[in-house]
Amino acid sequence: MKRPNYRNGVRFVISLMTVVLMGFLSTCSPSVHTYRLYEGPLMSCEETAQLLCKGDEIQLRSVNGKKSPDGKDIFGKVKLEILPGDYHSTVSFSGKSMTMVEVARYDYDAFYRHDSLNDADITMKAEAVHTYLVTSAHDYEKSIWHAIVRDETEDRLILNEGPFNKIRTGDNQDARRVYGH
Repeated sequence: MKRPNYRNGVRFVISLMTVVLMGFLSTCSPSVHTYRLYEGPLMSCEETAQLLCKGDEIQLRSVNGKKSPDGKDIFGKVKLEILPGDYHSTVSFSGKSMTMVEVARYDYDAFYRHDSLNDADITMKAEAVHTYLVTSAHDYEKSIWHAIVRDETEDRLILNEGPFNKIRTGDNQDARRVYGH
């Protein structure tokens, strides 16, 4: 009588659990919302352009005076379908940094939040069938940031505005991670 091979069953269960876990984790990440920012009938992708903002450090506040359809102050992670033409956008910066602070004999990590003093206005010209990524560059030591727009279709920089000033709004000195020397 032949004995069943349990190793194959264990491998199958582990593989199945891995697939289920990966599917679950992929649904937990914030997704990109897609909005159509033009009036009228739905147009084909050959007639429109896309404006992307991943919302990591730069926030898209308005595009041609239009705010987020969700009623929020910022668009967040968004893909906007736009018509070709000139666009005026308002953006702001919000980043985080960490530094090691030494007090007496102890070190702890201080986490800082950096927010722009004022919103920045940027303008760009969109072409049909192109995808534009709104992003930023920053230098926390100089306390400055730049608004950047890249044409992802042609892999080229089309806008680098700044530097803009920002402020440090706080740290976590009360929540210390203490390490002994």
